Formats: sequence, C-alpha cells, structure tokens
Amino acid sequence: MNSDFAPPPVPPPHVRPAGRRRLRLLQAVLAAACLSAAAQTPPPPVRYEISSLRFEGNASLSANELQSQMLTRETPGFLNRFLHNTISEKLGRRNEYLSLPTLAADLRRLHTCYENRGFFGAAIDTELAYRKDEVDVTIRITEGYRALIDSLVYLGIVNGPGTIWTDILAAPRIAAGDPYNAQLLEEEVVRVLQILANTGYPNARYLRDSSRAVRYASTGNCSVRLRFDLGKVYYFGGVTIRQEIDSVRSPVVRDDITDDIILQQLTYGPGKRYSIEDSAASASNLNRLGIFDLRRMDMIVPRRADTSVTVPTLVVLRPKDRHELGPELIVSDENGALNLGAGLGYTQRNFFGGARLFTTRLRFRTQTLSEAPHFFDLNNTKAVSNLDLTAELVQPYVFSNRVKGSWSFSYILDKEVPYLQNIIRNKFGFTSKFTDNTNGFLDWTLEAISSRKNDAFVITPGTTPQVQQEILLLQKEQFNSILSFTIQRDVTNDLFSPSEGSITSAEFDEAGLFPLLLQGVFPSLPISQFYRVILIGRWYTEAVPHRFSILAFKLKGGVEDKYGGARADSNVGIPQTHRFYAGGGNSIRGWNSRDLIAETNQPLAGQLGGNLDLEASLELRTNILQSLHDGFLDKVWLVQFIDAGNVWGQVRDLSPGSVAIAAGIGLRYDTFFGPFRIDWGFRVYNPAEAPGQRWITQRQLFGQTFKEAIFHFGIGNAF
Repeated sequence: MNSDFAPPPVPPPHVRPAGRRRLRLLQAVLAAACLSAAAQTPPPPVRYEISSLRFEGNASLSANELQSQMLTRETPGFLNRFLHNTISEKLGRRNEYLSLPTLAADLRRLHTCYENRGFFGAAIDTELAYRKDEVDVTIRITEGYRALIDSLVYLGIVNGPGTIWTDILAAPRIAAGDPYNAQLLEEEVVRVLQILANTGYPNARYLRDSSRAVRYASTGNCSVRLRFDLGKVYYFGGVTIRQEIDSVRSPVVRDDITDDIILQQLTYGPGKRYSIEDSAASASNLNRLGIFDLRRMDMIVPRRADTSVTVPTLVVLRPKDRHELGPELIVSDENGALNLGAGLGYTQRNFFGGARLFTTRLRFRTQTLSEAPHFFDLNNTKAVSNLDLTAELVQPYVFSNRVKGSWSFSYILDKEVPYLQNIIRNKFGFTSKFTDNTNGFLDWTLEAISSRKNDAFVITPGTTPQVQQEILLLQKEQFNSILSFTIQRDVTNDLFSPSEGSITSAEFDEAGLFPLLLQGVFPSLPISQFYRVILIGRWYTEAVPHRFSILAFKLKGGVEDKYGGARADSNVGIPQTHRFYAGGGNSIRGWNSRDLIAETNQPLAGQLGGNLDLEASLELRTNILQSLHDGFLDKVWLVQFIDAGNVWGQVRDLSPGSVAIAAGIGLRYDTFFGPFRIDWGFRVYNPAEAPGQRWITQRQLFGQTFKEAIFHFGIGNAF
C-alpha cells in the first residue's frame, strides 16, 4: 500500500491503511472502550479522580514517551496538590479527573504515535477500575510487528557534486535496515536540505507530492523514496563593508579598521560555492575580534526565478572605543572555591592595526575575605589570595583565521596555606579551531618561581617520606619551561546549563625539554623535568523531557611524574602550581578545597597536593518550579549529587579503600552569566578515619556527619 511521505517543514509521513478495515477497527476499539467504561460508570453526578495511570505491553516505547502524547494524567502527589490548592494555582499541579472524550482522543494519538514508529498493527485497549470517587486507568498495548525500512532512496540529486553524496551518506538520521520512524525521517529531510544549502543549493526544495513511503503486505516492511529539486547552484559574490559612525565615540569613520581586517575573517571569497555554514562561521569570527560590534551581516539569496547566481555580502559594523580603562568586580569559581576580588584594566583595540588587542590587568582575588588585611601573611593558615599583574597581546590571525596567537607577561603573588610564591611568567599561546565543535590549544610557558614556606608546615616524627620531601621543596627556587597541548570537543546544546551532549578534553604537559638544551650554558639552572596528562569527560542527558530533569555525569583522571635526571633527584620537584588537589565545590564536595588526600594522616597534607587524581560525579538537576513560567521562580533548580575520588601521592598508593565518597543537595539559580550555585555536601565514606568510623552508617548522623558537612558557593554548575 502506498502513501505520501512528507516530513516537516512539510507534513509528516503517513502510511495509507488497507482500505477502510483499519479505520473501522480503530473506531470499534474506541467505541468498545467507551461502552465498557460507560457500563462500569455509576450515576453521572460523580466525578472520578484518576488515582493511577498505567501502561502495559509497551516494550518499545517508554511510559514517559506515551504519557507525553496524552492529556489524561494521574493525580499528582500530596505536595503538588497542597501547593496548587492551598498556596497558588501557579504552584504544583491540580487534581486530575476522568473525561471519556479526552481519553478517547488520547487513544487516537497513541495509535498515531505507534504508527509513526512503524507499529502499523498496534492494538490499544483500556481498563477502568472504579472505587468510590476514584478510578484506576490501565492502557494495554499490543505492539505487534515493527516495520523496517527495506530501502531508502534519495532522488533528484544525481547531478550534485561529489561532496553532497559524501555528506549525505556520512551520518544519516535513519538508514535502510532501521525500524520505520516518521520523526527520524523528518529529521533526515531537514539534514539533507542543510547539506544542499551548504554546497551551493540554498533554494533546494523537498518535493512532497513525489515522495513516497510504500509498505508491502508480504513483509510488513517499507520502502521510502525522498525526492528533491536542487535548483540552480549559487556562488558568493562581492563583499561590501560599511562602517557606522557613533558620534559619541568618534565623529568620523575609523580609518585604522581596514577592509582587510574583515576580509581575513571570512571563510569564503567571491566565486566559492554558497554555504550557510561559511556564512555563520564568518559572522562568528567577526564577533570574536572584539574591536567592533557586528551590526549586520546580510546575504540575500536570489529567488529561483531570478537569473543571478551570485550572493553578495553586506557587512555593517560599529567600532568600539579604541582605548578603554575600567574597574572590575571579580566573582569567580576557581580552585574549587568561590573567589571574590577587584581589578583595574586597560584595553587598546586594534593595537598597531590587524585587529590586535592589547590588555593589561591588575587583579586581586581571595577565597578568604574574612582574613583582611592579612591576605598575604606567610604564616596565616587560613588566607588564600592572589595578586596578578598581566600584560597580554592577542593576534587574531596567524596563518589563517582558524588560528589565534597570544603573548602574555605576568607577575603573580600567590598565597596558599602552605606557601607564598612570587612567580614571573612568560607565555606564548596558539588556539586553533579544528572543527565547529573541536578546538586545540598549544601553550609554551616560561616561569621563575621563588617560594617561602609557612612555618606551620614542619616535619614531625610521624611525617611520611613523601610529605617530608614536599615540605622541603616548598623553599626551593625553580625555573620551568612547560609545553602544553589541549584538545577539547564540545557537542552540548547550551553554554551554561546543557541538557544533552558531552564535553571531552585531553591535556598533555611536558616540562624540562628546552631548559636541558640551555643547561650547558647555565649549569645551575634549577629546572624540573616532568610530564602530566589530564583526561576529563562530562555527559548530559534529559532524565525527564523538556529540561525538567537533567542527569549529568563527570569523569576526571590525571597523572604526573618526574622523568630524566629529575626522577632520581630528591631536590627537584613538580611545581605546586601544577600538582593535583581534591576537595571543594568542583571536586569531592564533602571536603573543602585542597583538604583531601589519601594515604596520610599528616595535618594539612592535602594542601601539598599529589601526583594522581581520579574523580567521578553524578548529578540530578531538577527544575522544580518550571511549571510557573514566570521568569523568576522557574529559574530555580534542585540538585542531588554524589562524588567519589581522591588524590594520591604516587600511583602505587592507589587502592579501592582510599576512595572518598561524598553526597549532598544543592540549589542553582539561572542568571545571564550562568547559574549561581549553593551546594551542601557531607561525607559518606572517609578513608582518613580509623577503621569502624569510615562509613556514614558508623558515625553519628547529627553529631559527626552533619556537623562536618560543608557549604560550597560558586558560579556555574559544578561541571
């Protein structure tokens, strides 16, 4: 039997039933359900509250998916009813009552849902069980055979360039051999139209009337044909650049912002095949320059009836202030804790032309505002502060518009609990955009470190050799040359609070290679040779649709060690700025920042860090007041989390019994700069405690577990 197939933006595909038999069958099922319900229905004045709504036989489609097709719902729990009936109708949910016409319409939608998934013979029936003023609704489903797609043919693209077929066949949303799915076929049509628009055919159309889904009675499977009309091929035309005059900033056109600056950032030129992706990437490049506001980037594709095949570009921009001096208020989430501070910055845009940015910043931030004014007292065992004076030059075009270069020079005064460091740092960096979702970072850092030790960190009879060495190294001067390469792939659907997708990154650091070449000239150079590898993965998925509940998962692993001559030299260590630390708002949340380390009872040993880091976190984020849609309370999220992991001094120290576990709850409030975060974490398993006191069940709930629980504040999600 044949049917028209027409995914959105045109109507969705249908399979024409065999004559009128299936329609009569569906009507008979619905009539029987209504008659059965009517036969069980007591006198009309009684309203029946739906105490339960269950699905049976739905092996392929989840209950949540089926429920999303229905208006009939189960009466919510006590809290939802109390909020709705007592506080406000905007809170919670109301009681739900049975309506037979609504239920009949729901059954029709369920049947359509199953047909769109290839279950053309699905049967749906209901059972209504009454008791007093309540009713239990059971929907029984016999799914039957699920049709497969025997063949999927694309018609009308025979004259397209080779890249079209390569892209179409590379990652189809649905293919021959897959179960029939109308939604995926809809997405496939949209995908093909996007491919065509990116290979010179922006006016390509999907031909609804000549596309078909044919279902064979002999096999129950389908053959799908999708027909397209490519139209003419279009090419990029000339580029016109127009600069708006801002009478407040500059009464005349800025001649330092030349056309070459704009043209360098375009990913296309006149004569190249038109592509929506090139257009979007070029606009993104121009926005990232930072020397002007991109007002418009217009590309008008001629109509199909026009003879022109070129697409001209109009770029309208407004320059920003060339010089800018301004104060800063710093609120950041760094090193697993909330940092507060202030700064003063100067920016010169288009520094010596070429869209270069020159900035210099003086910034102060602290995690311990209560320690004022003793932020940098060496022997203060609470103060954690940082003073940073940095000058940076950014070159937006290096070899191509996909590579950006930077140079920075910094003086840093860094106060952590165990030490006070003076750092002079020179850094060269390159950023490359490999694909739309993948970036690479290459940095070369030269730094000289002068460190002084907090007198509280002393060697005692019980101090382990590893901790002894770290304490001694706190007063060593160091010169480090560090090469770092990082690759990151981000395929999430939101910058601040993703609900689908993943972020994965890998970082590789090497220190000591270049200084070795200079050691013959400077034999006393205090260099360190070490390597470091960090792997991080973050995954997100919707536990409940429509961003109501999001499940987030993080895995992190890091390892580092000395190599070469430094490996056997106890007077050479890995810099404290490059060691691993655990605990804090972005780590194991039952402990404060840098308070957690395995295999030692030495006080404050966690502040010295370790060489192996393993962490895992699981969060369930629920938008508890989403139904309000009021733009204020609906931004509140309730988070439940569990964290596990630790930092070890050496790889050989790793053991299952030394893995710390924490759990807790938190709140998030969405803002334009990301969620503001409050987490309350408590220790489920503490490997540092004596045997018999490590698990939460072995300790006093209020006197120990809750008393030791910790609040964490931050900006952005924990991961």
